Amino acid sequence: MPDAQPHKAHHNGETPMTLTEILATTRAMLDDTATPYLWPDAELVVCLNDRLSVLCAETLCITDSITPQICRVTLSKGTESYALDSRILAIKRAVLQSTETPLYKATQESLSRWYGLWQRFEGTPAYYMLDVQSGFITLHPTPERNDTVALSVYRLPLTEMSAAFPNAEPEIPRRFNRTLINGILALAYEKSGSDTLNSEAAKTYRELWQKGLDEIRRESLVNGHASYSLNDIMGVI
Repeated sequence: MPDAQPHKAHHNGETPMTLTEILATTRAMLDDTATPYLWPDAELVVCLNDRLSVLCAETLCITDSITPQICRVTLSKGTESYALDSRILAIKRAVLQSTETPLYKATQESLSRWYGLWQRFEGTPAYYMLDVQSGFITLHPTPERNDTVALSVYRLPLTEMSAAFPNAEPEIPRRFNRTLINGILALAYEKSGSDTLNSEAAKTYRELWQKGLDEIRRESLVNGHASYSLNDIMGVI
């Protein structure tokens, strides 16, 4: 991922916690506030990035329809498949720019039933499929002219958090930070060492972490923001 400083993203008027604030809260809960730290900043940031990625993948809490390198797919005449940005988790909506028409999600099996040898067709794309493993989007019919597909997606953070940018803020609502910190604590307490390993505390915070993920999922479902079967969202080739 890029090394650029993460941008600041405010959600519904909430002011996210900075990296410095997240680390300070985590250290207070670890009772690790005196130097030299038992858990160096670099280790906690690794834990934070791990849990942040999992939180985004499990809850689909970051949506994007404006970042060009993620949300625009440039089509070339005669080419049916295109690589997607690796930070995309799922697609909410795909629109063909020339016609402003939404594309329908499909699978190889459904296209084979409807059109037989569907790969031989060229025309104006009406369907898209996704290969979850390789991260490619395939269009049907194959584009007969150059065009663009505009995507609305669920994604991972644009950049990882880094100790080099202590004032950076994660791209999640502030109210999710308690779950994020519980996840960091669960990993931190698994660190080998007589002063750091605490299996019971790790278990407690894993349970709190999972409970938090479940609550975020329920919130999103109630608000109609996301579905949590990736295969339902992403047509699988």
